[in-house]
Amino acid sequence: MFRKLCKYEFRSLVRTLAPAYLAVIAVTIINTFIGLGSITNGHLNRALAGNSIFSSLISILQGVSMFVYFGVMVALGVLTLIIIIQRFYKGLLSDEGYLMFTLPVEPWQLIAAKGTVAFIMSIASMLVAMLSILILVCGTMGPMTFFSELARNWTALMSELSRWLPLWPVYLIEFLLISIIGGLASLYQIYFSMALGHLSGKHRIMMSVVAYIAISTILNIVFGFGIVFLGNFPPIQNLFYRMSSIPFTEWSYLFLQLLFLGSFLVGLFQFALLFFGTERILAKRLNLE
Repeated sequence: MFRKLCKYEFRSLVRTLAPAYLAVIAVTIINTFIGLGSITNGHLNRALAGNSIFSSLISILQGVSMFVYFGVMVALGVLTLIIIIQRFYKGLLSDEGYLMFTLPVEPWQLIAAKGTVAFIMSIASMLVAMLSILILVCGTMGPMTFFSELARNWTALMSELSRWLPLWPVYLIEFLLISIIGGLASLYQIYFSMALGHLSGKHRIMMSVVAYIAISTILNIVFGFGIVFLGNFPPIQNLFYRMSSIPFTEWSYLFLQLLFLGSFLVGLFQFALLFFGTERILAKRLNLE
């Protein structure tokens, strides 16, 4: 049943976001030829240097296409966030919630399906933005030049990484894990804030915003006090004192692993707290009136 929930949610989000993705790619291609890309490489401007009328017209088109490109890129991120919030609100906190909560599934499955698909679509939006930049740079430099430079720089980068960070694949995996758990925690903070705001009889949207700000403030305060406490905790101080006596290479590796472990545990704790907090509110205190 969880797969069916994800499939239904995925179809709904794709129907809304796919046109935005196509619009970003289309505007990127236009900018490659007459907009930001043509300004960067200067070919079009040099070709029309002797024709003042066409040169002025192209300058206007370049300015408009650049403005549209940056507007579409910003709109992509904003639209993704709005659609994710809207899908959760309409699906679980409005009239559609009457239907969703009559399905033979647990509330945590509904929340997990919403969050899983929303997170995947957030990554998809970032990948589309990266693809847009890649197309723009490729068009500006020329495909042959771009890919030859990419291959040369990639080889040099891998060589330097292997030299200075032999265990860089481990760091990359750890960074991806932290990014995933941090992204999920941020997403469920929004959901938890909406669930808290929905407990209010009136002004639920405003109360959701207030709840989000309050939760962010509380988490930052707790995190700050936690850092201060751990910094003055004798076992932690002794650990860093012992680490200072080992070689720098081993010390730096151990420090990075401790940093990763701490960041991962903090992110995991936040995610679990916000996820189960949302689940408890929707399971025990749901109010769709």
